[in-house]
Amino acid sequence: EGPIVQIGSAFGSTLGQVLRLPTLQIRTLVGCGAAAGISATFDAPIAGALFAAEVIVGDFAVTQFMPIVLSSVVATVVSRFFLGNHPAFEVPGYDIVSPLELFPYMVAGVVAGLVAVAFIRTLNATEIFFERLPIPQYLQAAVGGLLVGVIAIELPQVFGVGYTTISASLAGNLSAMTMFLLVIAKIGATSITIGSGGSGGIFAPSLFLGAMTGGFLGTHIHAIFPEATASS
Repeated sequence: EGPIVQIGSAFGSTLGQVLRLPTLQIRTLVGCGAAAGISATFDAPIAGALFAAEVIVGDFAVTQFMPIVLSSVVATVVSRFFLGNHPAFEVPGYDIVSPLELFPYMVAGVVAGLVAVAFIRTLNATEIFFERLPIPQYLQAAVGGLLVGVIAIELPQVFGVGYTTISASLAGNLSAMTMFLLVIAKIGATSITIGSGGSGGIFAPSLFLGAMTGGFLGTHIHAIFPEATASS
């Protein structure tokens, strides 16, 4: 996900510079490239457009947002032509059974936001910790790898991008306790990996953390209010 955003953005920037466009239009093309990459990768044109407009461009003005939407949709069409019409995650069908169901969704948003804050602060603290270690950088990476390995002995799901685990949570195949532990473990493993100088990004871990947080909350909320919340 990270590389495709960089590739798409770089392509948009290069195209704008070749055509000698104004800075504002080059910035829009950068957003178009990023949106196209995310949309094609996840088969999600709406998410790709919103991601680029908010994170990359930081502007929802019509003159910038419309080209981003167009690029996002075209990229999705091209991707589906070559790879088929398959979403990144197969989400089971759900029906809203009660208006009261909207309140747990809001709670999930608040909790997910707090998890994001914890993730960011842990990552920053871990980077500072490893920077202050009086050992060479290659040994820092070794220490980081050792610590992640210890975590993975008990929770191997922290390895990789975690899409299989996300799919398992969507299908209801993970217990609430497992998902809770995976939130903590993934924050730690990702922070240690990046902080110690290892290779990795934060896009997929963010999806992983959101899915595990939502799954944990959803399992408990449905157990408490089975008649007022959706089930698969």
